[in-house]
Amino acid sequence: MLRKASISTEALANVLTQSSDCVKLIDEHGALIWMNPNGLCSMEIDDFSSIEGQPWASLWPESARPQIESAYTSARSALPQRFQAHCPTAKGNDRWWDVSVTALSASDGSFSGYLSISRDITDSELARQALSIAASEMRHRLRNSYAIISSLLHSHARGTPDLEAFSHEMVDRISALGSAQTLFHDGQASCELAALIPALVDPFRRKETDVRLDIDAPTPVGQSAADAIALVIGELSVNSTKHGAFAHGGHIHITAQTGEDIAIRWDEDSARAVSSHERQGGQGLRLIERITKARRGTFELEWKQNGLSAHLTLPF
Repeated sequence: MLRKASISTEALANVLTQSSDCVKLIDEHGALIWMNPNGLCSMEIDDFSSIEGQPWASLWPESARPQIESAYTSARSALPQRFQAHCPTAKGNDRWWDVSVTALSASDGSFSGYLSISRDITDSELARQALSIAASEMRHRLRNSYAIISSLLHSHARGTPDLEAFSHEMVDRISALGSAQTLFHDGQASCELAALIPALVDPFRRKETDVRLDIDAPTPVGQSAADAIALVIGELSVNSTKHGAFAHGGHIHITAQTGEDIAIRWDEDSARAVSSHERQGGQGLRLIERITKARRGTFELEWKQNGLSAHLTLPF
């Protein structure tokens, strides 16, 4: 490609110089030998000579240095590495970076150092943190709301045996909903499907409905996949309480397996036939399709006379 474009060494160097990202050349020992002007500006370094020859890792906080050493090792094995980490500027201002590290070869093919490109993702990281804080606040308020509802149920049912039995059952269901929503605490959390799926289904269980879970997935899955799974299982459970087996009795069989993909299947047979209106789906089904696509997965839904079969796959 470079030959066809007739790009000279000087022109290529000019491209790197003008890049809006922080571009660095690092020797085989990990020492900085060059940084483009925009990189110096992003890192608030007034004079490259003040850091020239220093180990690149020494500019990073101690917590990020293992990632850099791992990136060097992977890059030398012809596996370009990418990671995200926090690194303040030379003047102490917080920055978050998306970093790639690639090995460089000399004209004879021998290893000669590394090319690293760092992109400033501070704005998106701060937005993610703000969203995480808002989600934590929402979970806190939901827990308070569950506690208030449970207290009201107990107080109104006190002294009436039938109502007390009903209130205890409802409080158990509310507690189960709360436990499903507190499985994650931050964006780095992971979750066992053997804990997640029962937590999502248990609040809707009824004596008239036979629910069978076959979960052959002992390996934890990340929050991104688990959020999609929670949406799908939650929507199918709610739909069943309106029209299916959880509302009218029947059978629900959920299987989960992990391999190259996470594969989850929901097979439901209700004591009541599914109407043509119910087969059309609604906003929940459209949301499932959008979320699954965003997670690079697939969702297939097949309606049966008395129920449905749904199959979700997500990259593992």
